[in-house]
Amino acid sequence: MSVLIPVDLCYDPGSSKWHIDTKEQRFTNHQTFYWGAPPTSVNMRVHNDFSILPGVLPMKVMVALGKRSILGPLVGILSAENEDGSLKGNFNNYKDIMEAGQKIGGIVFAFTPSSVNWEKRSIQGSIFDKLNKQWVTCSFPFPNVVYNRIQDRAHENIESSQSCIQRFLSQPAISLYNRGFFNKEEIIAALSKSAKINKNIPETIALQSQKDLVTMLERHSALYLKPIDARLGSGIIRVKKSQAKKAYIMHYYADDKQLKQYTAYNIRRLWKKIKKQRISSSYIVQQAVPLAHVSTCPFDCRVLVQKNRQGLWQLSGLGIRIAAHSQSITTHIPRGGRIGTAKNVLQQVFPQLNHKHIIKKVERLCIDVAERLEQHYHHLGEMSIDIGLDDNGKPWIFEANAKPMRFDEPEIREKQVGQVIFYAQFLTFNTSSRGH
Repeated sequence: MSVLIPVDLCYDPGSSKWHIDTKEQRFTNHQTFYWGAPPTSVNMRVHNDFSILPGVLPMKVMVALGKRSILGPLVGILSAENEDGSLKGNFNNYKDIMEAGQKIGGIVFAFTPSSVNWEKRSIQGSIFDKLNKQWVTCSFPFPNVVYNRIQDRAHENIESSQSCIQRFLSQPAISLYNRGFFNKEEIIAALSKSAKINKNIPETIALQSQKDLVTMLERHSALYLKPIDARLGSGIIRVKKSQAKKAYIMHYYADDKQLKQYTAYNIRRLWKKIKKQRISSSYIVQQAVPLAHVSTCPFDCRVLVQKNRQGLWQLSGLGIRIAAHSQSITTHIPRGGRIGTAKNVLQQVFPQLNHKHIIKKVERLCIDVAERLEQHYHHLGEMSIDIGLDDNGKPWIFEANAKPMRFDEPEIREKQVGQVIFYAQFLTFNTSSRGH
């Protein structure tokens, strides 16, 4: 990576001009810098005191000095769009990443497919003016990094989104990562090919017929039925065999988001109810691993792994999610789950084990998962992984998500948005990383 120096700059919405604050003596009053991909010239007025420029938006970037002074990273957050082409998505997430760029060093803007001018290689990007609490539009060259945060599959799968993603992927100077959502069935298939990982995966098959359900019930006393494309526990179903009742107990979430129970006394009635209750998605059926409990409530781990400033996978955080009650079929917060701290929960549940040893074991597994999935999907920079722990402290992989949700733990959240900027710096200034 080039030797980088941090500099302050600002954007004046009134004049649409950029200004830079630097003590570098080699710079003249008006200095030409280069930014974007490929590097595009931009003329900036050099200052040593921004206080004389009221109403400007302060930022920070890194500059690689040379015959051509390159500033960056320039990060474009790819968003879904409304019918009029305006931004649609998690605005608080966009603001958090922009603020991280202002602290660490990176210009971050949000944009939609229709805001890209492919002929002029420019984008009308949106940046947030924190002081005046408003969004400001600014013209940018193509960014060094396109960070795909289109928030759901429906918006990502429309033609305009797919065309935009593919065209950016074809630009060798641009790094686009998180190109699309994961598919649960694909994930399990890819991970199962790894001898290191396979032993930590519950048995999983595609659910295509009643026969698949029968096959898995012959092997396991409890199963989870999961839609391959859903998030936040939507459409999930649990089936348990009840020896006492000689029946099958099915739990699912109804339209009112309340947990419901259904008892079927033969497989035909169970299958009929499942077909009626499942959402419009293909499903997998997975062995239900008996999870360790906190005061009778099952819990699991939400693990965040991201690429760092060296372009390597690392653990950014491990959060504990505890189910609402003993019969809950998911630990998701919207389904009544609650947050626990890793140290407290693991010490309470596994007093005979070192909690740091458990965390390290989970970390090693999740890094292996990230590396394996990157071989399969390519263009990855982050993911969250759901890990369950059984009573022996063995970690089990339940699923991985390509676009991690916001972590509620402040220290993890700060690391989460910060690593986006650090990885963007790596992608921008490390020439060997281009095109990833």
